[in-house]
Amino acid sequence: VDSFSFVGTKYGLDTKIKRDGVDYRKLEANNECQITTLDSGIIDYDDVVDWIVDYAREHDLKIEGICYDPANANAIITKLEKIGYPMVEVRQGTMSLNMPTRQFKLDVFDGKVKHNGNVLLTNAINNAYLKYDNNGVMIDKKKNNNKIDPIAALIFAYESVYDLETDNTDYNEYYKSESFSF
Repeated sequence: VDSFSFVGTKYGLDTKIKRDGVDYRKLEANNECQITTLDSGIIDYDDVVDWIVDYAREHDLKIEGICYDPANANAIITKLEKIGYPMVEVRQGTMSLNMPTRQFKLDVFDGKVKHNGNVLLTNAINNAYLKYDNNGVMIDKKKNNNKIDPIAALIFAYESVYDLETDNTDYNEYYKSESFSF
């Protein structure tokens, strides 16, 4: 697996680099991220859409679905729908992310999931922890400025693909049962 990130600079890039301990300029040069060029410091959704379209074209991909969390995503969802990409809503919460989080963890331990050292993905993995409630488990972060978006996006994708490959078995119930354990 790999990831690509879009970096906002709302309070200035140098401040963000110092706060996060990440050299975003170097990562942008290594093609791991794109730093916004907007004066506001907000990520430009047109850049995100352009990147998706260019990446799919460059790698001759047939997009089966673009996973998204509906919170604050209306602008980008509209742009991608107009292009014709199928959109797959994945809500954040243990009800929807329990099964893919558990399966992702198992597949990592089994060596089925590996990544190539992407710095922002590694940081996201290190910032994430497993949060349990009555409905199961999902990843979360301990501090608001801990970034976990790259690993969250991977688990979103895992949820979507896993749903396509299963026989609609209620894995959330199975994982909560005494029959399953880590």
